[in-house]
Amino acid sequence: MSGYAKDFEIKDFPILSKERLELTREYSKRHYNMDTYLLRPKIIVIHYTALSSLTFTLNTFKPAVIPDHREKIAPYGRLNVGVHFVVSPEGEPYSLLPTTVMGRHVTGYNHVSIGIENVAATSDELTKEQIRQNAKLVAFLLKRHPEIEYLIGHHEYMHIRYPHYVYYTAHDKSYEPLIKVDPGFTFMRQLRDMLRKDYGIELKN
Repeated sequence: MSGYAKDFEIKDFPILSKERLELTREYSKRHYNMDTYLLRPKIIVIHYTALSSLTFTLNTFKPAVIPDHREKIAPYGRLNVGVHFVVSPEGEPYSLLPTTVMGRHVTGYNHVSIGIENVAATSDELTKEQIRQNAKLVAFLLKRHPEIEYLIGHHEYMHIRYPHYVYYTAHDKSYEPLIKVDPGFTFMRQLRDMLRKDYGIELKN
């Protein structure tokens, strides 16, 4: 059982390394003007992977350096993409990064956000088991980090009228945010409904 939780099992797939920490600090300096790799979470961001394979997903996050074929984002930092948790279609959670270390998963908010990726090629592949596990992870993370205030889908990250936008930071003005569709309005509505009904949790978006 992972050291993250005692009430449910989280499998470990650690991607943290000295090289990743150094690259994270480098990325943080460039994009947030912060000389640190440490994360002070205020936001939980939900994603889907655009990949159907759990193994391929985990191995995509494993390297510290972003591959050259990620041409849309590779020019803006050598740090590879990385999230804190991955949830399989069967609802199995994996921990990849400590929740006190930045990942690279959402432009403008990596310094304040914990990322949860759900393995699915499209929104149609997302499962009820993933919704249940996402709700359980959010409830757990709130106990671990009570300072968290916001829960958003990746598709919501650039909504300037949403309250989470107060944390958007972009010191590299050449890095233009991309349009995102994951995980979609249906998944987020069902997740928020479950959090409210089963856990009594309502977070701002």
